[in-house]
Amino acid sequence: MARIVKNRDVRRSEILEVAQRLFYQKGYEQTSIQDIINEIGIAKGTFYHYFGSKQELLDAIIEWMVGQTLQTLQPVVEDEQLSALEKFNQYFAQAENWKVENKTFFLDILRSWYNDDNAIFRHKIETASIREVIPTLAKIIEQGIAEGVFAAHDPVEIAEIIMGIGYQFSRSIAATLLDTAANEYCLPQVEKKVTAVQFAIERVLNAPAGSITVFDIERTKHWFD
Repeated sequence: MARIVKNRDVRRSEILEVAQRLFYQKGYEQTSIQDIINEIGIAKGTFYHYFGSKQELLDAIIEWMVGQTLQTLQPVVEDEQLSALEKFNQYFAQAENWKVENKTFFLDILRSWYNDDNAIFRHKIETASIREVIPTLAKIIEQGIAEGVFAAHDPVEIAEIIMGIGYQFSRSIAATLLDTAANEYCLPQVEKKVTAVQFAIERVLNAPAGSITVFDIERTKHWFD
């Protein structure tokens, strides 16, 4: 049978997609280059034509994933019809909506994501996401300052603080979701966390009370259905 030759970009994307899936399923530490090669059905030399090592592959996956996230969120930031508050809330709502719409898939990922074998992968993704998202989020904060709804001295520093709050909240909710005893009785605790986080972000931005809804409680309730 004739060997299938794929476009360079197509082959590279295929390696990234398969590696990302295997990292989620098995953990970064437990996934070998040979596992990836076997899954795709390519020669070892083909893999090394694109990536010099597993670490180089990991860095490429992180850059690829963060780039996809920014590409999705950029239209919100650039929409001249939206106020800063609308942009700020939509910025976070888009990511949350995707998770709710793909609940089963996301929960499967979550179990692997917080496995100890994925500690390096998780840390690198979070660090890269914060680094890349901060300038974009800072633009929204700058617009809010200009519109008089935010009062922040340094938009970049404030964006970094908000991202830190958001990731800490996500870890807390993930721990609750992954607890086998988690059910509807956890909702009051989750609601308290949502309220506290949004209040904290409002205070950091000096935004009007009740104006920040980055974690909508109705969307959050879907995790416990």
